[in-house]
Amino acid sequence: MSSPPVLRCGNTLVVFDGPRRLVWSASDPRHCIPAGLWPAPGQAAEVLDHLAAGGNVLVLLDQERTTVPMFADEAARIPEELAARFTITTDGVLSELHLTALDWLPEHLRRRGLRFLRDAARLLAQQHDLLLPPLLVEEPGPEPSNLRFAQLRSVRPIDQERIALLSDRLFAQVSTVTPPPASEVSS
Repeated sequence: MSSPPVLRCGNTLVVFDGPRRLVWSASDPRHCIPAGLWPAPGQAAEVLDHLAAGGNVLVLLDQERTTVPMFADEAARIPEELAARFTITTDGVLSELHLTALDWLPEHLRRRGLRFLRDAARLLAQQHDLLLPPLLVEEPGPEPSNLRFAQLRSVRPIDQERIALLSDRLFAQVSTVTPPPASEVSS
C-alpha cells in the first residue's frame, strides 16, 4: 500500500522525509488511516548509529511542512498518541495532517537540512524549473560528510504556457530573425 520511508542501498540509507513517513492501516478495506509515523525512537537511533559508524545517509526532502489530505472522519479515527505527533486541521469534511520536516534529527543536523531546503526553494524561485535537474543535492562539505540532503522534484506537466516561458528565457539574447518561408513538401 505505502512505500517504506527508508531504503538500504549497500552502505547507504535513503530516508524519504515527507508523506512516506506515515504508516497506513487498512483495518477497514474501504478506509485507510495513519497508524504510525516513522521514525519510532529506536528507528531514529538506528539511522544515527549508521551515520556515526561511517555509513552514508541520503535524506530526500519533500517540503518544510508537508500536508496530507484526508476525510475528517478518517482523521478522527487516528489513535490519540499518534495524532499528538503532528498537527491536524479540519473544516469538518476534509482534514489535513501537517508533518514537520526532519523533526527526527538532532537540532544541528535538522537546521542544516532546513537550510538546504530553503536554498533549494530560492533556486527554484530564481531559475526556470525545466532548466534544473530533477534531483537537487546539497554540496558536500559540512560535517558529517556522510550525510547529504537532497530534494527530488517532480517536473510539472510541460504545457504550451510553460514552453513559451522557457523559450522566452532561452532565447532572450538571440536577435529576432524572420524565419525563411517553409518549403513545400511534395508527395
